[in-house]
Amino acid sequence: MKTFLGFILIFLFVLSMNISQLANAEVYSGIPRTIAHDFLDLEKPLGAGIEHEKYLNKLINKAAARITVKKDYTTEEAIKTMSVIYHILKEEGFVFKSNLLLYTGLERKTIDCDTYSALYTAVSEVLRIPVIPVYAPNHSFVRFNFNNGTYLNWEPIEGKHYPDAYYTKKLKIADQSIKLGVYLKSLSRKEFTGVEYNNIGAYLMTKKKFKESVSYFDEAIKLYPKFSSAYHNRGTAYYAVNKTDQAFTNLDYANNLDPMRSTTHNTLGDIYLDRKDYMKAFDRYAESIKLDPKNYAPYYGLGIIMQNTGKSKEADEWFRKSEEIKKVYGN
Repeated sequence: MKTFLGFILIFLFVLSMNISQLANAEVYSGIPRTIAHDFLDLEKPLGAGIEHEKYLNKLINKAAARITVKKDYTTEEAIKTMSVIYHILKEEGFVFKSNLLLYTGLERKTIDCDTYSALYTAVSEVLRIPVIPVYAPNHSFVRFNFNNGTYLNWEPIEGKHYPDAYYTKKLKIADQSIKLGVYLKSLSRKEFTGVEYNNIGAYLMTKKKFKESVSYFDEAIKLYPKFSSAYHNRGTAYYAVNKTDQAFTNLDYANNLDPMRSTTHNTLGDIYLDRKDYMKAFDRYAESIKLDPKNYAPYYGLGIIMQNTGKSKEADEWFRKSEEIKKVYGN
């Protein structure tokens, strides 16, 4: 009888906790605004609307109903908390796919690392979970901070945790990029907003709206001064509208912040080629190939150099190699 009574008391206690969590979850309706709400606000000129905000609120409430918030967490509790968010997004049907805008990701259930991280951060802001976004080369993830000053990196795409060394090796991050605070640092809210401005600018570039994109890259750099990707993108946009000097300045600085980005070397090679500085163009193309041998563009650039310097046989070889790479990898 005592055992049965004890079971009933435990059941009622657990039930009361779940009801309390659900009640708390139901009160959230978009205030205070989270970083993901800010993203949607910035995307309003592109199509974001109230329906996207309501769905975001629904996701946050769903997480709030399942997560037990604590003042201090063990590693196991942190993993469990992050896993809840991961599984909620899986249940909702989200899959990873390159997608620069949050609102289109919410519509299509296809989100990339930046928008995944924005959703994790939004839930964490509402529930006051110590989670901060982190940026790596062309990639975002989140970091769970413990009270003792240590942290756990969480990969939103995979639902797994990895040490800093994993990202350094996999993404080929240069030591100087870490020392300069370009990569693997916890981002402030302001800096992560800069990531969103960069994404919108990149989206506009896909629509060939290069002039319009520049103001977004300007804002991204203002908010995140060591944001190499924004410098790279702004340089690329300037190059597309034939502002070569501005392009070179941005791309050269991007290269100083992140010397491992192959596309920066390639576009610098294009600029040197335009200037007929063939030696420097050759070096940039060669470095681009070294960093990413699957990109056909620098091979083609080397072919142009050979052609312009009267080496037709070598030019044909590089052009042929460029076509082979393009057929195999298609980039």
